[in-house]
Amino acid sequence: MRLDGQVAIVTGGGGGIGKATCLAFAKEGADIVIPEVNLANAEAASAEITALGRQCRVIETDVADGNSVRQMVQETLDTFGRIDILVNNAGIFSYTRIDACTEAEWDRMMAVNLKGPFLCSQAVMETMKAQRSGRIINLGSLAGQVGGLVASAPYSASKAGVMCLTKSLARVLGEYGITVNSIAPGVAATEMAKNHPDMTDQIPLGRVADASEIASAILFLASEDGRYVTGATLDVNGGIRMA
Repeated sequence: MRLDGQVAIVTGGGGGIGKATCLAFAKEGADIVIPEVNLANAEAASAEITALGRQCRVIETDVADGNSVRQMVQETLDTFGRIDILVNNAGIFSYTRIDACTEAEWDRMMAVNLKGPFLCSQAVMETMKAQRSGRIINLGSLAGQVGGLVASAPYSASKAGVMCLTKSLARVLGEYGITVNSIAPGVAATEMAKNHPDMTDQIPLGRVADASEIASAILFLASEDGRYVTGATLDVNGGIRMA
């Protein structure tokens, strides 16, 4: 029970890597808050979490809207009284070529994928600082490291920004005992990647990741096992990129 008694916010926790992370955390003793726009998926995930004996609160939230994020954090504090872990998982994806990308698509990608982690991290910051402890884990991407093998330019750019934001937050928050890290998954078997072209011949392990394998890496960074890791990006990509 590595997270016994802790409270974790997992944005976009209704499906894919987010849901796998919620379940991994719950199995280790954490109570969960799921900020989501897809409430049906979030409620289904919540039912699985409560079946594991943990509490779960679903809060309709637009991570790209500061007021919505601040209200979600306040509701979390009103319910649980503390926030130990934030996983900035919520994100959107596209395959649009740069020469076909609209300004609106660019803006929305940046708002959800990059502004969202900034707003959520800022909103939990004071609580974690007062506690003198906390874990923030951001979802980056292989696309943010290589410019996107098939992902769109705005998606790749937003994820590169997330991984840089991670370092900036880690420098500021370290003195308060708060670690900030990011995960850079490669291709995972999730709904978001269902139309992704087959790249298994480029992956040394010969298969795409299961969402639970990404969640295991997030769990490591959220737990005491990862207490001396901060400002880092952990590659979980089956070897498709070796830095």
